[in-house]
Amino acid sequence: MRIITIYCFSTLLLFSFILPASSQPDARMASVFEYLTREDEAKIHLELDLDALLNNRRKPDYLPAALTGPDGQVYKLEVRTRGKYRRRSCEIPPVKFKFQKTELQSHQLDTFNEIKLVLPCTATPAGEELIVREYLAYRMFESLSPFSARARLIRLELKNNKKKRPQKMLAMLVEHEEEIAARLQAAPVQEWGIAQDRFHAEQVALMVLFQYMIGNTDWDLEACRNVLVLQPEDKGKMVAVPFDFDFSGLVSAPYATPNSTSGLTHVKDRFLMANGMDQEALLKAKETILTAKSTLMKCCENRQLSVEASLELTQFLDQFFSLLAQSPDIPNRMERVKK
Repeated sequence: MRIITIYCFSTLLLFSFILPASSQPDARMASVFEYLTREDEAKIHLELDLDALLNNRRKPDYLPAALTGPDGQVYKLEVRTRGKYRRRSCEIPPVKFKFQKTELQSHQLDTFNEIKLVLPCTATPAGEELIVREYLAYRMFESLSPFSARARLIRLELKNNKKKRPQKMLAMLVEHEEEIAARLQAAPVQEWGIAQDRFHAEQVALMVLFQYMIGNTDWDLEACRNVLVLQPEDKGKMVAVPFDFDFSGLVSAPYATPNSTSGLTHVKDRFLMANGMDQEALLKAKETILTAKSTLMKCCENRQLSVEASLELTQFLDQFFSLLAQSPDIPNRMERVKK
């Protein structure tokens, strides 16, 4: 797989509605997430007892580790495994970082001390390519909405302190929910079955149509599954921030399956999970995404992907845009792209 630096997100698209005041964060100190990702594909060294981490992958216990940032600064932290399917099945599961707040303060960094790390599920070029695909899903939504989780690619050296040589891989850092909420001046909400009229209709409609675009049914707004629900500090309408896209058709991980309630048989099928959604809001979301077509399609040309993967993503999104442009309404389902 050819890996070079490329930027496909030069501007942030404007919504066709006025954003709440919570989208305008105050000036503050940089967080450790921002420090570690100042450079594209920043080089980060992580040393820990990897054997102990893998042997205790099902436990919530933290283990000590040391992280060296791009500028050579060393930080002590704790790590533990996280996630569900990948936690059980991947060679190295996703990890949660927990830094010492006092150490962050000593380096003039904000005290948001948790970050998510996603590693290739398999130590292969194909495993790294899945990381790139999921990263692109995050960046696509970030280009559409300020109400998004930030994800950044890194060059990781993972050193098992019981072995001599580190493993080198492409990995992804994802912003923690606490930092997302603070950046958007909002509070996380964990509440089952929130009524539709309590959400910002057009923001949630954009999230729903984006999930449809990437072929993702592995989320649930009512259950807050793979969706961060936020209540703005100004008590305005709630918003929804999606995350974890590895079960989407855009990523097409070999282990991914569609939501059993969707009736789909393949993740490259699409199903619009929009029960009770305001149709006018969905049509506005449709226009927003159609306006963003060139930006979104350009991501498929990312040279971090193989030629075959780039072509596959292009076909997958092109099918979505073709049907969306042809129909005056929001389609309910599209057939799978045939190989």
